[in-house]
Amino acid sequence: MKSKIYHSYEEINNDLRILKVEKDLAYHKLIKEVEETKESLQLKNIIGDTPKRILSILGLFAGPLKSLALTMLFKKIFK
Repeated sequence: MKSKIYHSYEEINNDLRILKVEKDLAYHKLIKEVEETKESLQLKNIIGDTPKRILSILGLFAGPLKSLALTMLFKKIFK
């Protein structure tokens, strides 16, 4: 990196203000990304609509077929 030569304190202060704004912006971006990551790792977002889809598929079955499908599903899940 090339060293910058300053000719006045005003130039130094301007660069310091710019660096502070850049630092604050980077910090807020980091905080936002952490929040988005936390949200994406919540159980409801990981599972998504899978339970709804399973129940809608099982709703198509009737009587004994439904109970057989549920039994097989629970055995597979809780094995």
